[in-house]
Amino acid sequence: MKSKRTLENLRKSLPGKVYMYLKDEDTMKAFLADAKNEGYSFGKMGLPEIILDSIISLKENKQLCYVGVIGRLEFQCNGGDNAGWGFHRIDYAEYISGSEDYSFKNDTLISI
Repeated sequence: MKSKRTLENLRKSLPGKVYMYLKDEDTMKAFLADAKNEGYSFGKMGLPEIILDSIISLKENKQLCYVGVIGRLEFQCNGGDNAGWGFHRIDYAEYISGSEDYSFKNDTLISI
């Protein structure tokens, strides 16, 4: 039996860095709703009404982080030197759709 697709199940199943790609406003809203239901937050700030970024990092203890310039470059370059050490780029729209392959593909350039 497959486990339910949740942010926490995803984070726990992948060692290392987990970066979520949120391709559009609908995906961002779905991500925020799921994050809220699972108790995720941006530290003491809680959760905003809208996320104004396309890449969010999942951390331990149900923490979310915005990704800076270096992290965005690392994301676009598939983790660079970290790719083999547990750097995961997840296309959240694909993940929640039930797709078997939900890793981010480099056919979309991300603005830095």
